[in-house]
Formats: sequence, C-alpha cells, structure tokens
Amino acid sequence: MGAAGVLSARVPARRTQGDHLSIFVRQLPFAAVTLVIILAVAVFDNELLGDDRFFAAVVLTVTATALSLLLPWSRLPRWSTLAVPVMDIWAVAFAEAAGFESYVLVLLPALWMATRFGRTGVAISIGLGTVAAWGPELLAGAELAVTDLNRQVLGPAVLTAAGIYLHLSEKRSTARRHLLARQSALIEETLRDARAQQLLLGGILNTIDVGVVAMDANGRVTHINRAHARVIAGRYRVGDPVEVHAGIDGYRADGVTPLGRDGSPLVRASRGESIDRELTFWEEGDGSRRAFRVSAAPLLDEDGNWAGAVVAYQDLTAETSALAQREDFVSSVSHELRTPLTSVLGYLELSLEEPGVPETVRGHLRVVERNTERLQRLIGDLLTAAQTRAGEIALTAVSVDLREVVAEAVQSQGLRAANRGVLLENRATAPCVVHGDRIRLNQVTDNLVSNAIKYTERGGTVTVTLGVEGDEAHLSVQDTGIGISADDQEHIFDRFYRAATVRRGAVPGTGLGLHISRQLVEAHGGRIELTSAAGKGTTMDVYLPRERR
Repeated sequence: MGAAGVLSARVPARRTQGDHLSIFVRQLPFAAVTLVIILAVAVFDNELLGDDRFFAAVVLTVTATALSLLLPWSRLPRWSTLAVPVMDIWAVAFAEAAGFESYVLVLLPALWMATRFGRTGVAISIGLGTVAAWGPELLAGAELAVTDLNRQVLGPAVLTAAGIYLHLSEKRSTARRHLLARQSALIEETLRDARAQQLLLGGILNTIDVGVVAMDANGRVTHINRAHARVIAGRYRVGDPVEVHAGIDGYRADGVTPLGRDGSPLVRASRGESIDRELTFWEEGDGSRRAFRVSAAPLLDEDGNWAGAVVAYQDLTAETSALAQREDFVSSVSHELRTPLTSVLGYLELSLEEPGVPETVRGHLRVVERNTERLQRLIGDLLTAAQTRAGEIALTAVSVDLREVVAEAVQSQGLRAANRGVLLENRATAPCVVHGDRIRLNQVTDNLVSNAIKYTERGGTVTVTLGVEGDEAHLSVQDTGIGISADDQEHIFDRFYRAATVRRGAVPGTGLGLHISRQLVEAHGGRIELTSAAGKGTTMDVYLPRERR
C-alpha cells in the first residue's frame, strides 16, 4: 500500500476515536448559551421558569448535553448523533412557544448538522428550523402577526443561506484537506525514494575503486567516497574549502612541474573548469609517487546554473609502473640486440662481396640482409620511442636544406613505391634551409613518405611538397590512400596505435612511425598536423622554424 493509502486508512480511525469528545464539544456552545439564558431568566423574569414549555426547553437541552457526553458514539451509527442537534432545535421551539425570543440559537445546531452531515444535514436543519420558527403559532393556534415576520420568514431564510454557505465551505475545506493529505503522502513517498536513492548512490560510490570528491557552489567539499578517503588519509574532510587541497596534488603529467594551487584539480573544478582524464602524480611521505587520472565535471541546478562539481581520481600507479617496466625492458632488449645485429650486417656485406659465392646463395644472403636491415630499423624505432618518452632526445643542430632531405627520402622509397604501383612525386624544387638535426629530419621525412606509400593502393599517388610560410618551413606529404577515420585520428600519434582497419589488414607496422615523427618535430620546436577522411586520402603537414628557437 502506498503512502496515500496508509494515510487515508488512518484518518477515519482517528476520527472514530475522537467522536465521543467531538459530539460533546459541538454541543457545549449551545449548552453554555442555554445556561446563561436560564440564569438571566432566573434574575430578570423568574415567572418564565414556571412555564411548562420553557421548562421543556431546559429539559431537552440538559438531556441532549448529557447524551452528548455519556453515550458511546463511536459504537453507534453515525446518523444517531442527529438526535442531539434535533433536540436542541426543539428546545428552541419550546422556548419560543413560551414567549422567550431565542430563535437565533437555531443557528448553532443547524450549522453543526450542515458541517457533519453535508446536504442531508442542511436539509434537516432548514426543515426543523422552519418548524421551530413557526412553532409558537402552530402550538398556540395563533394568527400570523407582522411583528413575527422577522422570526418566521427572515429567520429560516438566514438559516438556509448560512447552512448552504457553510456546507460549501466545508466541501472546499474537505477538498483542501484531502489534497493536503495526498500531497503529504506524495512528499513522504518522495522523501523515501530520495533516501533510497541516496543510500544506493552512497553504496555505489563506496564500492567503486575510483576516488570521488563532490563540492558545492561555494567550493566546499560535500562528499568524499571511501576509496578517496583512504588515499588522502584525512588531509581534508567534508566541509573543508577546496583550497586546503592546493599544493598536495603533486605534479603534472611530466612528473616534474608542480601543480601548485592554481593547478589543483579541486581548485580548478571549483572555478567551473572541466577536466578530461589528465594524468597527475602525488608524492607520498616516503618519497614514492602515486599516479592518478583526474576528470572533473560541473554540477548544474534545474535552471542550468553552476551548483558545484564532481572530481574523480582513478589510481593508475600500478599501470604506470608496469608501463615503466615495459619501457625499461624494451630499451634494454633493443640495446642488447643492436650490437649483434650490426655485427650480422657487417658479415653479410663481407659475404656478399666475397668472390665465388654462388648466385643462389647470394640471393639468399640478400634476403637475410633486407630482413636484418628491417629488424635494425625496428630496433632503432623502439629506442627512439623510449628516448622521446624519457625526454632524452639529443639533437645536433646544423643548417639543413630540406629539399635535399626530401630528395633522399623520395629516392630511398622510390623502388618500394614502384613495386606497389604507386606514383611518388617530388615537388620540393626550391631550397628551404632550417636549423635542425639532419639525421632526425631524415627520419621524420622517411617515416611520412613510407607511411603514405604503405597505405596507398595500387594506382594511387603520393606527393611531397616543400615551401616557406613566414618564418616557418612547410613540408607536406599528401596521398590518395585509404584515409583515417575521425575516431582513429584522435589516437593516431599515440605509441603503438594502429587503426582498426589497418590491424585487420595485411599491411605490417608497429604503430611507432607517426609517434616518433611528432616527437622529433616537436623537439625541433615545430608541429605536425593531420588532415584526413576515411577513403579520401591523408595529408601530413610539418611546420618547422627556419631559425633556432
């Protein structure tokens, strides 16, 4: 049963329990006024006390009052209570018949019946009130006098109007009470639902292993879930302003730059800023560090106004530690493999130059040499990727003509393009001198041209252009290949990332070429931009400063 049902079931029970007292309370005003009348008559007109009709009025009033107090009304039918106001009206009629002008008292029992019995009570009270108004003439057989019009005509009319008005007022009052009861029940049910939702939300927040902090519009902490409470170890609590958290957030993603007060995720969130999965490091008391991926989003009220914020901390310490160990492993293995591979290539070259080697064997040796060179390039890419991640790229900057760099890359990739049926065009005809590391710039250009050829189908075209835009050199590699989808473009420069369509295809790759190219370009103070659409080719634009920065 809902709250409304419970409430409606309880209301009649309370009314029944109060019936005994309510009947007496309703009768009490009439009895009190009658007592005052008896006292007044005893003082000013004691002869009236000897009138049988006036005595009958007193007896009826006393009897009605006694019954209202003594009878167990809660056990009797509801209509039985009509006996009390009916006796009161007859008491007024007898008093009027005795010559005492007391018709106005009819209003008290009439209003009682109108409020308790609705339209039926109004009808009964009007009928009995009219009889009471005409009672003296009916009982005495006297003729109608003009002096009696006030009682006989105006009295019943006023009684009728008052009864109808009170009945309508009671209906409105009852409707309001029912409405308030339903609203109260609805509020109670809503509060129960809200408490249940609060318990559910609290259970969820305390179960997940992501730290969650909520704040209000004034920048004060309103909630800290269990996972985050363990991490902060009481450094701030619910009710604290978020500024107390400033300075303990540690370092930015590079692990070197302190966050400080302005960089604290909580302080930034309190200013309405959104944060999307930013990496931060916290320094513990023992010198160790914890890695957190932080996100923050504002909370808005019903009108769309800022009402606070929620900040989530995902602990990535184990993951970053595993990544660091993987990087160390890859770097160590790559270093260890580079030396024997160099030796293998050296002996292969000597073997190929050795006279008398059968042509069949020489062909086999060339296959071994190509694959060894490929393996050596792969190891070089892994080492370069590790260096860029650790910020250990060393550049030997000299004046470099990018036209020569492009020519070397086109020449080295020309045979590969021809074998794949791809037209490779070099439109870098004018000199374009920059200040940079020639070997690294060769690596960038070779990577971009190689990628363009790799993902361009037979019959397609790869075009390399070079120009000057202000104080920057602009290198562009454009292809008519398979293109890159919008979703993949967000991650295409990530290490080891390869688009889904490429992973399912037959084109080999490590996902390091574009990552390394961007890192090397940025190390030169430049930038690399991508323009692509699935099935419509790709353009890689590299912008490099022409002078040292």
